[in-house]
Amino acid sequence: MTTKLDEKQYELVSQYVGMLDTIEEALNYVEASFEDLSKTEGDQVLSEVFMAIGQISESNPLLKELFDEEGIQKALTGFDTVTEQAWKLDGQLDNNEIKQSIVQENLSPAFSTWKVSIEIELKPYLTP
Repeated sequence: MTTKLDEKQYELVSQYVGMLDTIEEALNYVEASFEDLSKTEGDQVLSEVFMAIGQISESNPLLKELFDEEGIQKALTGFDTVTEQAWKLDGQLDNNEIKQSIVQENLSPAFSTWKVSIEIELKPYLTP
């Protein structure tokens, strides 16, 4: 491991990794809301997922500067796949069928796959 994190950097990476779990939980809720009508906050949660994806996109350049390891660089670049899937929802939020299809078949799987790849790279920096 070539990068030793200072306190601020550790906090950034820790919050970043924590946000990934939050996004995953939110996507799970949104997916469940398509079937379970008692989950009425699906659209609100989905909008928060978009905001979180934006925050991840803003943080990635900082992490790219911080880490010069090839694996991390590659994993951070892989987030583009997630944003591409999120953009498929642009203009489709009023169509529940299309929205459900995009979330379940594109966005959630892309995010889950990417999350695993970035966690493999970043979690070693969070263990004491």
